[in-house]
Amino acid sequence: MKIKELIGNFYQSAGLNLINALARSGEYQRLSDIPFGSAHRNYLDHYRIDGDPARPTVLFFYGGNWRSGDKSDYRFVADTLACRGFNVVVPDYRLYPSVRFPEILQDAQLAYQWTLENVPDNQPLFIMGHSAGAQLGSLLTLNQSLLSQRYNSDQRLSGFVGLAGPYDFYPFTEDDHWDLFSPKERYAESQAVNFIRHDAPPLYLLHGKEDTRVRRGHSKSLMEKVVTAGGQADREVYEAMGHVDIILEFTRLHRRRSKVVEDISRFMRQQSVSVEPDDKTLLTGLTRS
Repeated sequence: MKIKELIGNFYQSAGLNLINALARSGEYQRLSDIPFGSAHRNYLDHYRIDGDPARPTVLFFYGGNWRSGDKSDYRFVADTLACRGFNVVVPDYRLYPSVRFPEILQDAQLAYQWTLENVPDNQPLFIMGHSAGAQLGSLLTLNQSLLSQRYNSDQRLSGFVGLAGPYDFYPFTEDDHWDLFSPKERYAESQAVNFIRHDAPPLYLLHGKEDTRVRRGHSKSLMEKVVTAGGQADREVYEAMGHVDIILEFTRLHRRRSKVVEDISRFMRQQSVSVEPDDKTLLTGLTRS
């Protein structure tokens, strides 16, 4: 590894450590390293407040080009969501090149299964992800063959929130993606746009206008195809915001004035109420931070 890369990694790690050191303001309980499968990275962290049956849960998948990331790096996301009135599940998953995408998706399925089994049926449930995590979350939301039949997930899932996600990126433009998403007969399974349906849970797709890593055309393509099919999908594009900027909106320094955090909170509050229109208690605990 080059000296420049080492220095860059050091500052990135130091920045995450600082961000997460500040992310300890909520009254929630953090249950760490809960196993959800048998693989070496099949562990999750669960942030929750007990005794609040109306409190929705968010299953959050982080990004990292399917090759990097750790659940402990994203405490700041869970902290902000918890302070906004949501319980949060953050799983790890196996990474490339140790495994290929079918195994990564399998880990995401197992984390979703654990969440479905451990969140009460009457609690609103959302999937949310950033970058590669948004791609994983979109597939769990749209591809009915993954979990829907066994766990009735369409009825359980109140919506999907995707931040800067790649949903329509075949043919691949990065050389190692041909290997990552192999075997070739499974390439199509990596593209959320291949699973469009009118009866999917609502999608809320967010992108930075200045994102050059995953361009905003991905979210536009997915939204337009879902709407054309008769489904529900909305999209936000934020000025002067890049690929990493959109997730940094969840840091304690940004969140109080963040339109990203406010928009996501509003979407999930609205969808939580729509699960049981006559149950006013679903707004309980959905406070601002």
